Amino acid sequence: MIETALRASGLALILGATLLGIAIVTISLHPVMDTPLSPGASLLLLLSAMLLLLSLPAMYLKQANAAGWLGLTGFVLLQIGVLLLVVIAATPLLYPSFNQPPGENIILFLLGISLTLGLLLTGVAMLQAEVFPRWAGILLLAAMAGFFFDFFIAEFLPPQAGQLGSALFGILLAIALVWTGLSMWTAPVQAGT
Repeated sequence: MIETALRASGLALILGATLLGIAIVTISLHPVMDTPLSPGASLLLLLSAMLLLLSLPAMYLKQANAAGWLGLTGFVLLQIGVLLLVVIAATPLLYPSFNQPPGENIILFLLGISLTLGLLLTGVAMLQAEVFPRWAGILLLAAMAGFFFDFFIAEFLPPQAGQLGSALFGILLAIALVWTGLSMWTAPVQAGT
């Protein structure tokens, strides 16, 4: 039963990561400063967040014994950080006529920090645990650097820097998570090993 759940979670992770990558690249095609998200991009973000929140526990479970406290801390922060997608996607979906871009907000800032640290610690735990492909962990760390740049630095640069940073972050994160999901789907390994 655990193996079936891991495989199903692998498929959910693949789908969620693919939708997230598409959403982020779609959003990055236009300058995001002072622009509200479209309902289509918001829906993609929300669907991807739901699939990620469902599949990330199995990703953690598969490497729990080998990842230790670092893996658990990274998993918790990553789960909290994924809520950033839900918060960003909610307003355009609930209030389509609301035309204001998301502004500075302490909740968004804290969720952004959580996502950054979650990606960092999960990537390091993946490298140390050696349960998932090494390059998936490296790409997750590269995605973390891209997110950090895009979320905390790009707003002080020309809009094209933020657009390029967003696209690169979305692609790296999608590849890392799809690769991890493929590993979960294809490798029949018991949980925690």
